[in-house]
Amino acid sequence: MNNRKNNNSIFFLTTLGVYLGLVLVGAAPVLGHAAMTRNFEIIDEIEVKDDLDKKPDDERSSLSDSIQVYFQDVEYFLAGLQNLRQSGKFDLEADTFEVAQSTLLPCIAGNRVGSYTADKFSLGNELLRPSLESFSKRLTDGYSLADCLPSERFSGQEVTDTRFNFKLDRSAFSVEVAVKKRSPHTASQFLSPLTQAFQAYNAKEKELVRAKILENTSFKSENDQVFVVTRLPRAGLVPLLSENAK
Repeated sequence: MNNRKNNNSIFFLTTLGVYLGLVLVGAAPVLGHAAMTRNFEIIDEIEVKDDLDKKPDDERSSLSDSIQVYFQDVEYFLAGLQNLRQSGKFDLEADTFEVAQSTLLPCIAGNRVGSYTADKFSLGNELLRPSLESFSKRLTDGYSLADCLPSERFSGQEVTDTRFNFKLDRSAFSVEVAVKKRSPHTASQFLSPLTQAFQAYNAKEKELVRAKILENTSFKSENDQVFVVTRLPRAGLVPLLSENAK
């Protein structure tokens, strides 16, 4: 029992060290969706980590829910850019940014701890930082699309392995979410139900902004990963970020 508590303490200190390390290097440490819906306290990390010695109780969103939430998050982010543009805080002609992160999250119901690696956080306009950090938090858990797989970093505990990258460069605004599956075959087979869920959702969509997001979103598999990619030409953002876009 004492050994278990010691291991938990080591994990907690490691997690806290990762979190503080991101702060010290100026990156934005982000927490998963679970942490967004409740107050984040240090004691919660210790209590949740105790459950790692128990059988995982993974709570997975349905595929249709995952698809819907992803598109809503992208639309919400663009709406935020629209508001910033209208208030003179975002220059659609000149501003650029790029944010990338990799995440390992143990497959435990209500889990709030994991490994978060801030791969990149680049922006030229500091007024955009709150919006970029908020969108990062929404992308963190990979929308429950990754498989639960054993991880050496978590002593064999099953985790989901995801990463995201979103950026606005001179040519386009793009979002890429990559999730790890059990095998290349699993990844390839997953494209069919993913596409079906997407098509069912797409058929119901009428509003301009979300319809354009859907039109410019694709899915692909490479090796043991599945990618959700949205790419909107920069020139096409002008009508989407206009005051009358609906």
